[in-house]
Amino acid sequence: MKQTVAGLMLGMLLSSPVLADTSIDTTAFSLTFLDGPLPEDWNIALAGQSGNTYSIDLVSLNNHLQRIEANDVTGLGSWDSRSDWALLGLDVHAGYRVTSLTVTGTAFGDYAPGQLPDFPPGRAANFAAFYMTLWAPDPQSYWNQYDNFNAEQTVDVGTGGLSLTAPAQLGLSGAISAEAWGVEGDGAYAGSFASAQIRDLVLHVEVSPVPEPAAYAMLLAGFALVGCAVRKR
Repeated sequence: MKQTVAGLMLGMLLSSPVLADTSIDTTAFSLTFLDGPLPEDWNIALAGQSGNTYSIDLVSLNNHLQRIEANDVTGLGSWDSRSDWALLGLDVHAGYRVTSLTVTGTAFGDYAPGQLPDFPPGRAANFAAFYMTLWAPDPQSYWNQYDNFNAEQTVDVGTGGLSLTAPAQLGLSGAISAEAWGVEGDGAYAGSFASAQIRDLVLHVEVSPVPEPAAYAMLLAGFALVGCAVRKR
């Protein structure tokens, strides 16, 4: 009987929907969804911590920027595009400061214009871009953009040195597009193809403890003792 009840409980747990996380609270800061196009899909997840750096999986952005394709085999043209954005609130906890914000990931694309002998080639194009804007309080923007690219390209946008202790807002957005037109001539036809995707987006938040006033006092006292020792010599 116990095994039957345990089995039923496990089945209910595995079949229940996974609730999306719209906020993350760590020792050093909290990160919360404030706005975006599809509230029902907002999702971020704490992926891990290494030293003073927290890694946040941008789940909903990764889900919404999945691979798109344009494949023209009819001569009428083919195209597709997709975009997504998120506005996050960043609150730094007392005793800490944020020293950098970086988003890493991968843009992947390929394109192949159709080819026929003695005819101009068909057309194919793709595009991928990722943008990050920090309001703290004035806006600072960072981005990567790729046009007509094959294979993987690195998404790596970051603020560099910060000393952020006040609440701030972080805007993240991505866009991808693909388009293709084949080529026709002498009764023959060659299709064109293009694709684009942004994936594996992770926000890295680097923090540092802020010394307490007592720590500053001890540091100054230490410098004073060193100065006295030097003067005595």
